[in-house]
Amino acid sequence: MSPGKRVRVADVVRRRRTPLLDVVSVLALVIPLLTVGVLALVRQPPVHDQTQTPALTRLTNATVVCPATTPGSPDGWLSTASGQSGDVTVTSGADKTSVPVSTGSASELPGQDAAVIKAEGALAPGLLGLRSGTAPLTTQDCSVPSSEQWFTGIGAGAAHDSVIELVNPDAGPADADITLYGTRSFTVRKLHGITIPAHRTVSLDLGAIVPRRVALTAQVQVSRGRLAVHVLDRRTDLVTHKVRREWLPRQDAPALDNQLLGLPTGQDGRSLQIANPGEDVVRARVKIVTGDTSFTPAGLDTVTIPAGSTTSVSLTKVLGGPLAEGAVGVQVTADAAVTASVLSTLGTDQAFTVPDPVIRQEAATLLPVTPGGKQPNGAVPVTATLYVSADSAGAASVTAYDASGQKLLDKRVGQQQGHTVAVTLPKGTAFLRVVPRGTQIRGAVVLTGDGASVVPLHELLTQGLVPQIRPGLS
Repeated sequence: MSPGKRVRVADVVRRRRTPLLDVVSVLALVIPLLTVGVLALVRQPPVHDQTQTPALTRLTNATVVCPATTPGSPDGWLSTASGQSGDVTVTSGADKTSVPVSTGSASELPGQDAAVIKAEGALAPGLLGLRSGTAPLTTQDCSVPSSEQWFTGIGAGAAHDSVIELVNPDAGPADADITLYGTRSFTVRKLHGITIPAHRTVSLDLGAIVPRRVALTAQVQVSRGRLAVHVLDRRTDLVTHKVRREWLPRQDAPALDNQLLGLPTGQDGRSLQIANPGEDVVRARVKIVTGDTSFTPAGLDTVTIPAGSTTSVSLTKVLGGPLAEGAVGVQVTADAAVTASVLSTLGTDQAFTVPDPVIRQEAATLLPVTPGGKQPNGAVPVTATLYVSADSAGAASVTAYDASGQKLLDKRVGQQQGHTVAVTLPKGTAFLRVVPRGTQIRGAVVLTGDGASVVPLHELLTQGLVPQIRPGLS
């Protein structure tokens, strides 16, 4: 230290503690910040999700399967709602036949065995078929092969027996499993892993396979290939040995809300069957449906259905008065998904009413009348009434034709939410087309004559699905 200059100790300490910001420190701070900023300005290429749902396309090939004839259902009819005319192929047993069809008319179905109807091109959308009888009335609309179907209220006993018919329409084998719901859910070896060879039909008599006295529900699942499934229900008077036969319509899947339209009139018994396929107890509320409302009848409490079971409830008393006053159906609302059916016992005949599926675009069905509406000598004429309900305000177009394709009725029916409209169809109606306008609808046709039968309306199959193909992922 030079003479005459004095430095305080505090100043020395302060200078030593002051950090020096050198070039390396600046770069270490600035470079990462610049890098982040530049990357933020870089536009990343978009990432495309290659997963796409199948696309809808107009149907160019269609298959509809009709069950084999029975003593009560000797007749068969087929048609198309495509708006076109042409020939379709019908395979029944070893016979293959070309049958001309046109929209609005009904062509006779050849053969006695189960019939596989195939249409191509413009005839494919709206392919229809019906198996039926009129002495007494029986009906079964021919079905499109499906992966799962439900049949509620079948039997497997001496007085009440059901036969399940499985039809394989394709060139490869098909496999199916049948689960039954009685007092509990169960299956047996003969109902599990059933293989149906190509172009073959297998009939399963439940009374011979799983004898039971209780009401049953069948769930038919197809694990390979395609199958059409139909159930013929038979009830035998063990004293007189007289047999009542009727086809039991299918239900596509259990539902929380089941609306069953179409109750034939008469003074005999009626019962409601409800199946609970779940693992928990389900409670269901039953209402009577009229033309303009629905109500819970006095004396009918909430129905409790144990897990995996089918429960039967008598409706004979609660429907006695309402039917005379215009009741048109039954509504079953549950706290878990169930299936249901109503059995109407009508003297020497019986009829089933099942939940009606929603119709969004178009529905059509064939009805069991002879060509021209003429009945054989002594036969009771067939009369038909259409019942249509809507989810909201709108309308429905109703068109009826006779078997030759002549238009008998072209009517627009106004719809209100919660209301059910009844339309009396002209005598001789063989082809019925119903198109909703501005709303979704449900519907069924009640046929009366020698006995009764109920035909639920189903959405017409007019479109197919085309899968989207994408490269495989490693």
